[in-house]
Amino acid sequence: MILGDDPGSGAGMLKDFIFHFGELAGALVFGMLIGVVSIIKKNKIMDKWSAKTEASKITAHTRVHESLTELRVMVRAGRALIFQYHNGGKFADGTSIKRFSVTHESCSTGIMSMMMESQDVLLTRYMELISLIDEKPNKIIAVSSLPDCSFRSILEINNVVYFSVGSLKCEDGLTPMGFVCCHWCDVTELDKLHEEGFDDDALQDVIRNSIHTINNHLIHTKTT
Repeated sequence: MILGDDPGSGAGMLKDFIFHFGELAGALVFGMLIGVVSIIKKNKIMDKWSAKTEASKITAHTRVHESLTELRVMVRAGRALIFQYHNGGKFADGTSIKRFSVTHESCSTGIMSMMMESQDVLLTRYMELISLIDEKPNKIIAVSSLPDCSFRSILEINNVVYFSVGSLKCEDGLTPMGFVCCHWCDVTELDKLHEEGFDDDALQDVIRNSIHTINNHLIHTKTT
Protein backbone atom coordinates (compact mmCIF):
# COMPACT_ATOMS: atom_id res chain seq x y z
CA MET A 1 0.00 0.00 0.00
CA ILE A 2 1.29 3.42 -1.00
CA LEU A 3 1.99 5.73 1.90
CA GLY A 4 -0.71 8.29 2.38
CA ASP A 5 -3.43 6.31 0.57
CA ASP A 6 -4.66 4.71 3.80
CA PRO A 7 -8.05 6.36 4.53
CA GLY A 8 -7.15 6.38 8.17
CA SER A 9 -3.89 8.18 7.61
CA GLY A 10 -3.52 11.94 7.83
CA ALA A 11 -2.86 12.29 4.11
CA GLY A 12 -5.93 10.22 3.28
CA MET A 13 -8.12 12.28 5.57
CA LEU A 14 -6.78 15.49 4.03
CA LYS A 15 -7.51 14.16 0.54
CA ASP A 16 -11.09 13.28 1.57
CA PHE A 17 -11.54 16.70 3.12
CA ILE A 18 -10.31 18.45 -0.02
CA PHE A 19 -12.53 16.26 -2.19
CA HIS A 20 -15.66 16.91 -0.09
CA PHE A 21 -14.81 20.61 0.21
CA GLY A 22 -14.50 20.78 -3.57
CA GLU A 23 -17.88 19.12 -3.96
CA LEU A 24 -19.46 21.53 -1.47
CA ALA A 25 -17.84 24.58 -3.11
CA GLY A 26 -18.95 23.39 -6.55
CA ALA A 27 -22.52 22.87 -5.37
CA LEU A 28 -22.50 26.31 -3.73
CA VAL A 29 -21.22 28.02 -6.89
CA PHE A 30 -23.72 26.10 -9.02
CA GLY A 31 -26.53 27.11 -6.66
CA MET A 32 -25.44 30.75 -6.80
CA LEU A 33 -25.39 30.61 -10.60
CA ILE A 34 -28.91 29.18 -10.63
CA GLY A 35 -30.00 31.93 -8.23
CA VAL A 36 -28.47 34.65 -10.39
CA VAL A 37 -30.07 33.21 -13.53
CA SER A 38 -33.43 33.02 -11.73
CA ILE A 39 -33.16 36.64 -10.60
CA ILE A 40 -32.29 37.77 -14.12
CA LYS A 41 -35.21 35.81 -15.57
CA LYS A 42 -37.55 37.13 -12.87
CA ASN A 43 -36.46 40.72 -13.53
CA LYS A 44 -36.97 40.23 -17.25
CA ILE A 45 -40.44 38.82 -16.62
CA MET A 46 -41.26 41.71 -14.28
CA ASP A 47 -39.95 44.22 -16.82
CA LYS A 48 -42.05 42.62 -19.55
CA TRP A 49 -45.10 42.57 -17.27
CA SER A 50 -44.59 46.21 -16.29
CA ALA A 51 -44.14 47.22 -19.92
CA LYS A 52 -47.23 45.25 -20.91
CA THR A 53 -49.25 46.83 -18.09
CA GLU A 54 -48.08 50.32 -19.00
CA ALA A 55 -48.88 49.70 -22.67
CA SER A 56 -52.33 48.46 -21.67
CA LYS A 57 -52.95 51.63 -19.64
CA ILE A 58 -51.81 53.83 -22.51
CA THR A 59 -54.13 51.93 -24.87
CA ALA A 60 -57.03 52.34 -22.43
CA HIS A 61 -56.40 56.10 -22.09
CA THR A 62 -56.22 56.37 -25.89
CA ARG A 63 -59.61 54.67 -26.12
CA VAL A 64 -61.00 57.08 -23.54
CA HIS A 65 -59.84 60.07 -25.56
CA GLU A 66 -61.07 58.56 -28.84
CA SER A 67 -64.50 57.88 -27.33
CA LEU A 68 -64.63 61.40 -25.89
CA THR A 69 -63.76 62.89 -29.29
CA GLU A 70 -66.34 60.67 -30.98
CA LEU A 71 -68.98 61.94 -28.56
CA ARG A 72 -68.03 65.56 -29.23
CA VAL A 73 -68.20 65.06 -32.99
CA MET A 74 -71.50 63.16 -32.93
CA VAL A 75 -73.31 65.83 -30.93
CA ARG A 76 -71.31 68.66 -32.60
CA ALA A 77 -70.16 70.11 -29.30
CA GLY A 78 -67.27 72.55 -29.21
CA ARG A 79 -65.72 70.92 -26.16
CA ALA A 80 -66.04 67.64 -24.28
CA LEU A 81 -64.34 67.04 -20.93
CA ILE A 82 -63.93 64.30 -18.35
CA PHE A 83 -63.75 65.42 -14.73
CA GLN A 84 -62.66 62.95 -12.03
CA TYR A 85 -63.09 63.33 -8.28
CA HIS A 86 -60.16 63.11 -5.90
CA ASN A 87 -59.08 64.21 -2.43
CA GLY A 88 -57.01 67.37 -2.16
CA GLY A 89 -55.78 67.56 1.41
CA LYS A 90 -57.69 67.72 4.68
CA PHE A 91 -59.58 70.26 6.74
CA ALA A 92 -58.49 71.08 10.29
CA ASP A 93 -60.93 68.49 11.66
CA GLY A 94 -59.30 65.77 9.54
CA THR A 95 -62.06 65.36 6.95
CA SER A 96 -61.01 65.14 3.30
CA ILE A 97 -61.25 68.16 1.03
CA LYS A 98 -63.14 66.92 -2.03
CA ARG A 99 -61.93 68.19 -5.39
CA PHE A 100 -62.19 67.36 -9.07
CA SER A 101 -59.91 67.84 -12.07
CA VAL A 102 -60.13 67.55 -15.84
CA THR A 103 -58.29 64.39 -16.91
CA HIS A 104 -59.29 64.25 -20.60
CA GLU A 105 -60.44 66.91 -23.02
CA SER A 106 -61.38 67.14 -26.69
CA CYS A 107 -61.89 70.50 -28.40
CA SER A 108 -62.94 71.42 -31.91
CA THR A 109 -60.83 73.82 -33.96
CA GLY A 110 -60.84 77.34 -32.55
CA ILE A 111 -62.17 76.33 -29.11
CA MET A 112 -59.88 77.09 -26.18
CA SER A 113 -58.88 74.36 -23.74
CA MET A 114 -60.15 74.46 -20.15
CA MET A 115 -57.82 71.76 -18.82
CA MET A 116 -55.25 74.00 -17.14
CA GLU A 117 -57.85 76.12 -15.36
CA SER A 118 -59.83 73.08 -14.22
CA GLN A 119 -57.38 71.32 -11.91
CA ASP A 120 -57.87 70.76 -8.16
CA VAL A 121 -61.23 72.54 -8.19
CA LEU A 122 -63.11 72.57 -4.87
CA LEU A 123 -66.28 70.51 -5.15
CA THR A 124 -68.14 72.88 -2.83
CA ARG A 125 -67.54 75.73 -5.28
CA TYR A 126 -69.83 74.15 -7.87
CA MET A 127 -72.67 72.58 -5.91
CA GLU A 128 -75.16 73.63 -8.63
CA LEU A 129 -73.24 71.42 -11.05
CA ILE A 130 -73.37 68.43 -8.70
CA SER A 131 -77.13 68.88 -8.32
CA LEU A 132 -77.61 68.92 -12.11
CA ILE A 133 -75.72 65.63 -12.48
CA ASP A 134 -78.39 64.01 -10.28
CA GLU A 135 -81.42 65.98 -11.45
CA LYS A 136 -80.80 66.38 -15.20
CA PRO A 137 -78.28 63.75 -16.29
CA ASN A 138 -77.23 63.99 -19.95
CA LYS A 139 -79.84 66.66 -20.74
CA ILE A 140 -78.92 69.67 -22.87
CA ILE A 141 -79.22 72.74 -20.64
CA ALA A 142 -79.08 76.43 -21.55
CA VAL A 143 -76.48 78.35 -19.57
CA SER A 144 -78.92 81.27 -19.42
CA SER A 145 -81.32 79.10 -17.39
CA LEU A 146 -78.84 78.79 -14.52
CA PRO A 147 -79.00 81.07 -11.48
CA ASP A 148 -76.13 83.47 -10.88
CA CYS A 149 -73.38 81.25 -9.50
CA SER A 150 -69.74 80.27 -9.97
CA PHE A 151 -70.70 77.47 -12.34
CA ARG A 152 -72.60 79.81 -14.66
CA SER A 153 -69.76 82.33 -14.57
CA ILE A 154 -67.10 79.82 -15.62
CA LEU A 155 -69.28 78.61 -18.50
CA GLU A 156 -69.95 82.13 -19.73
CA ILE A 157 -66.25 83.04 -19.51
CA ASN A 158 -65.55 80.10 -21.81
CA ASN A 159 -68.30 81.09 -24.27
CA VAL A 160 -70.55 78.11 -23.48
CA VAL A 161 -74.19 78.56 -24.58
CA TYR A 162 -75.50 75.05 -23.87
CA PHE A 163 -74.03 72.15 -21.92
CA SER A 164 -74.75 68.65 -20.64
CA VAL A 165 -73.37 66.64 -17.72
CA GLY A 166 -73.45 62.89 -17.13
CA SER A 167 -72.05 60.90 -14.22
CA LEU A 168 -69.25 58.35 -14.19
CA LYS A 169 -69.22 55.48 -11.69
CA CYS A 170 -66.51 53.27 -10.24
CA GLU A 171 -66.40 49.53 -10.91
CA ASP A 172 -69.05 48.83 -8.26
CA GLY A 173 -71.52 50.89 -10.31
CA LEU A 174 -72.41 53.02 -7.27
CA THR A 175 -69.42 55.07 -6.15
CA PRO A 176 -69.12 58.37 -8.07
CA MET A 177 -65.91 58.58 -10.11
CA GLY A 178 -66.57 61.86 -11.93
CA PHE A 179 -68.61 63.21 -14.83
CA VAL A 180 -68.51 64.01 -18.53
CA CYS A 181 -69.40 67.52 -19.68
CA CYS A 182 -70.23 68.62 -23.23
CA HIS A 183 -70.10 72.32 -24.17
CA TRP A 184 -71.81 73.93 -27.14
CA CYS A 185 -70.23 77.31 -27.84
CA ASP A 186 -72.24 77.92 -31.01
CA VAL A 187 -76.01 77.46 -30.91
CA THR A 188 -76.15 77.05 -34.69
CA GLU A 189 -74.61 73.56 -34.38
CA LEU A 190 -77.52 72.41 -32.22
CA ASP A 191 -79.97 74.09 -34.58
CA LYS A 192 -78.48 72.16 -37.49
CA LEU A 193 -78.88 68.88 -35.62
CA HIS A 194 -82.52 69.69 -34.87
CA GLU A 195 -83.11 70.51 -38.54
CA GLU A 196 -81.64 67.12 -39.46
CA GLY A 197 -84.19 65.39 -37.22
CA PHE A 198 -82.14 64.90 -34.05
CA ASP A 199 -84.20 66.23 -31.16
CA ASP A 200 -82.87 66.68 -27.62
CA ASP A 201 -84.09 63.22 -26.55
CA ALA A 202 -82.13 61.56 -29.36
CA LEU A 203 -79.02 63.56 -28.46
CA GLN A 204 -79.49 62.63 -24.83
CA ASP A 205 -79.44 58.93 -25.78
CA VAL A 206 -76.23 59.44 -27.77
CA ILE A 207 -74.60 61.18 -24.79
CA ARG A 208 -75.75 58.50 -22.36
CA ASN A 209 -74.45 55.62 -24.51
CA SER A 210 -71.13 57.37 -25.16
CA ILE A 211 -70.61 58.06 -21.46
CA HIS A 212 -71.27 54.39 -20.73
CA THR A 213 -68.48 53.45 -23.17
CA ILE A 214 -66.13 56.06 -21.71
CA ASN A 215 -66.92 54.79 -18.21
CA ASN A 216 -65.89 51.23 -19.15
CA HIS A 217 -62.61 52.45 -20.66
CA LEU A 218 -61.83 54.50 -17.55
CA ILE A 219 -62.43 51.52 -15.29
CA HIS A 220 -60.00 49.54 -17.43
CA THR A 221 -57.30 52.19 -16.93
CA LYS A 222 -57.62 51.72 -13.17
CA THR A 223 -57.71 47.90 -13.11
CA THR A 224 -54.80 47.14 -15.45
